[in-house]
Amino acid sequence: MDIISVDKNNLKQIKDFLLSLSIIKDINDDVVLNGEYVFEEEVIGFLSFEEFNNVGLIRYFVFKKLVEQDVIKLLFEKICAKARRNIETLITLVIKDEAISVFKELGFITANKADVYIDEICINETRFRDAIVLRYNLTEQT
Repeated sequence: MDIISVDKNNLKQIKDFLLSLSIIKDINDDVVLNGEYVFEEEVIGFLSFEEFNNVGLIRYFVFKKLVEQDVIKLLFEKICAKARRNIETLITLVIKDEAISVFKELGFITANKADVYIDEICINETRFRDAIVLRYNLTEQT
């Protein structure tokens, strides 16, 4: 299993992978290019973030098969190394308990939803009001 950075040469392959998943319809090339993917004869997982000033929002964190926790951890470490260049904090919006557990195992902690805005609207007033907001401070991690 390899973890590979997305670049212009493999962008189409990653977009095709994302489009093959029924839950993803809108794909932003710039966000995809921030990503890393897991490859095992084919793309089996992908993690990426979108930059907003000094905050990175996890946009894609998807797998089409189960992988070991150490693979997820290595994938996340590569994303952190990439993100540290421009951002201080990663945040994610999650609903499913399984996803909350995965992010907490990676070191994310619960954040105050009242401090999170989307297009200058508090998250509590958007369609994401039921999501749990988790954050990971990149400046405190080694």
